Amino acid sequence: MAKWYWYDDDNALKDSPLHPHLSRPIATAAEWLNPPIISTLHSHFARWTTAQLSPGPVIPQRLWIDQGGAIAFRFATGAPAALPAVGAGEALAQWLVLLSKWMEIHVVLARDRTVWSHAELVAALPFTTPPLLPRQLAQFPPNNWEQVARGLAASVSEGAAALDSHTE
Repeated sequence: MAKWYWYDDDNALKDSPLHPHLSRPIATAAEWLNPPIISTLHSHFARWTTAQLSPGPVIPQRLWIDQGGAIAFRFATGAPAALPAVGAGEALAQWLVLLSKWMEIHVVLARDRTVWSHAELVAALPFTTPPLLPRQLAQFPPNNWEQVARGLAASVSEGAAALDSHTE
């Protein structure tokens, strides 16, 4: 049986056969997305990687959000597994591509600087290409992977010092 998984305000992983109350698929909640919510979404997504858990494929069909920026992932079978050996870079790349389907990439990347380290962003960069993205994400309009890759490359090229100055 499918289950929804999310982190509550105490950073405890919760699960339920029902999505969290007042949440919607991200694809139908685009009007909720604004710069402050993008920051909150980044923070909620980071809970997964901080816990060393994989959210699985970060695709629109599995992700629900609420107006407060909380996120929940649907798992058709099983439960969240440990992050793969490649670390969080793969999931982070998928996350950045997904968010930029509805929000300008410069906003997504400006808001990620408060959550993700330079090393994490560098690790995400190789995974922004279509062969390394889930098919459901790469083919979901708009076709934005190149814009994300270019923006992420420019962001990481500024270096760790530039990223760290944004988080202070």
